[in-house]
Amino acid sequence: MTPDQLSPVGKKLLQNIEFDENEKIFLEVRKHPIGLVITYVFGILATITVFGLLVLFPASYDFSEVGADVSMSGGSLQAIIIAVGLFMTLFSILITTVAAYIYSQNVLIVTSEKIAQQLYLSLFSKKISQLSIADVQDSTVTQNGIFPHMFNYGTVIIETAGEQRNYNFTFAPSPYDVSKALTGAHEADVAAHGN
Repeated sequence: MTPDQLSPVGKKLLQNIEFDENEKIFLEVRKHPIGLVITYVFGILATITVFGLLVLFPASYDFSEVGADVSMSGGSLQAIIIAVGLFMTLFSILITTVAAYIYSQNVLIVTSEKIAQQLYLSLFSKKISQLSIADVQDSTVTQNGIFPHMFNYGTVIIETAGEQRNYNFTFAPSPYDVSKALTGAHEADVAAHGN
């Protein structure tokens, strides 16, 4: 794989890490699309719920029965509630869009010399980590539940040597292939440079 074959997110990560010309890229891992589906489903459900509760319900309710304030007629109170409902609906759509963007910006790149990981923690907070391929001790795959098995995704845990923290990459597509590629890259490094 060449740098030109990486996704735009992968190319951006490659610009932020040390990458030698003789270094080979073995694998780019982006999060599985099922996570976007989950994000959009929850976003749509939240939007429909907010829209339904704050816009449709007050439109059919007679505010004169509850003794609305004399200075504010039932119609203007309905208009305020509808405006608040529309604002909250737009806010729900915005939150869903931001969550989908954050999810899609996570990437893991395995090269002949290192593992680089970019994780977005929030819209304005990202973490880029690099690990020498020689420091990889083991990789573990976990698939909990029916959906990870049905859609072939899971969490890849890259166990490191010494006091370094393990790398966790959730929603990895074909996680067993990712684990094999990590092991293969580590073994190639050991064969080339020794233990």
